[in-house]
Order: sequence, then C-alpha cells, then structure tokens
Amino acid sequence: MKQGRAFTLIEVLLVLTLLGITFSVLLFVFSRGIDSSLSITEGSEKLKAKATLFWDLQRKIFGAKDIKIELHSIYMLTTAGSFNKGVVKCAYIFEDGKLYYYEFPYPYGTLEEIDRKALMEIGRFESFEVRAWERGREFRTFKGLPKFVKISLEGEEYLFEVFR
Repeated sequence: MKQGRAFTLIEVLLVLTLLGITFSVLLFVFSRGIDSSLSITEGSEKLKAKATLFWDLQRKIFGAKDIKIELHSIYMLTTAGSFNKGVVKCAYIFEDGKLYYYEFPYPYGTLEEIDRKALMEIGRFESFEVRAWERGREFRTFKGLPKFVKISLEGEEYLFEVFR
C-alpha cells in the first residue's frame, strides 16, 4: 500500500500568501500605469485646447474690425468666425475658471451684447487675461483697434498683432 503525500496547512497558507503578495504587486503596478496614462491623456487634451485656442484667437484678432477688451474678456467684430461666414460678432469670456466662446452671425448691437444662453465652454483654465498694447502702454480695458493684443493663459503670454 502506497502512502500519498499531502500538503500541510502551513505550506498551503505560505503559497496563498505568496500568491496574494504577487497579485498585490501586479495590481499596484497596473493601477500606476493606468493613472500615468490618464494623466498623460489629460495633459495632452489640455495642450490641444490651448493650441486650438491660440490659433483661433490669432485668426480672429488679425481679422478684427473692432475690439473691446476687459481684463477677463475680449469682444470682437471679425471676419474669421468659427461657425459663420462673413463679419461676425464673437467673444471670449472667462468666468469661474471656465473660458466661454460666443459667436453671432450678424454684427448688430454693441460688442458686449451677448446671449448668455449661447455661450459655449471651451475649457477649464487657471487664468485668462486680455490686455491691449498701444504706443508702448498696456491697457486692461480698451475699445478700438490696438496695435497688439496680449493674452495671458495660465501664466503663458501671447502677443497678437492686429491688422489695421
């Protein structure tokens, strides 16, 4: 008669403990990889939003026929609308950490008259400031066509030339 060898309780517990530690380490490494991937994705989406905003602002400011600047907003009549052809009234408004865009296909009324319901959220940013540069001076509020428009977005500054 052959006698079978069985595992002792300590051997079984030791194997289960080693498997638990191995799977815990693998789960930790896997979750760190997912977190890293998500942070890279969020960073690239933010960079894409900034680049798109930069190019849209450059087109609109260059083609502007009239501009009104307030510290956290810029209103324009421009020939470079995003959704409509011809001269449009548009605005970039920064409120509560969000940047909004407004566009209306007809240049009626004053520049700052906008339909608040038609505001479209562009993105969330820490800061957004607009200033006009004219004859070597900086203005927080301005009406007309300055030589340059300076946009500060999350600590980065962009200077746009206005075509007159």
